[in-house]
Amino acid sequence: MEMKDIIKKYEIIGIVSNYKISLDNSLKVKDLDIKNLPQALKMVGLTEDCIDKFINDLTLSELFKVDLATKLNKDIIVIGGLSNYLNYKDQEYIKKILTKLNQDYHKYIIVIDENVKVFINLVKRIYVLDNKNIVYETSDFYDLELYKYTKMPKIIEFINYVNQNNKINKTLDIYELIKDIFRSVS
Repeated sequence: MEMKDIIKKYEIIGIVSNYKISLDNSLKVKDLDIKNLPQALKMVGLTEDCIDKFINDLTLSELFKVDLATKLNKDIIVIGGLSNYLNYKDQEYIKKILTKLNQDYHKYIIVIDENVKVFINLVKRIYVLDNKNIVYETSDFYDLELYKYTKMPKIIEFINYVNQNNKINKTLDIYELIKDIFRSVS
């Protein structure tokens, strides 16, 4: 199956691989091809004071957000490196934006990252690429085969460890995990 067919079927997918932002460092933010620049920056969580900054003067978080702003008008948005460029709060904010872009504006989203944790509560399917070939795919974050290719998130590692002796629900939400642990010891 070709990547275009996959993205049309699942709408938001995660790809376990490397991602590098490819913006021209010699340009200023205002020189980039971003339609309705002030509104685009606001949408991705930036203020207008970064408009006159050069790309190489941006922080990692600002760089990621500017990269996303350049892609807002595309039908297929390919972004990556959330775990490398953003803190947890910004990751959650960007996930909400991507979900809204998919649901309200019918955009297709491809998120590329080495850390599967950023895919939680965002993607519908995970693919592992090696030399542009799909070597593995799953929709299950508890699929142990997936973690032969990438690092396992701590919550999944913990639940797998606990489930060796006890039975708690497989969840991806830390608050649900705490409730389940509390119920099992009560």
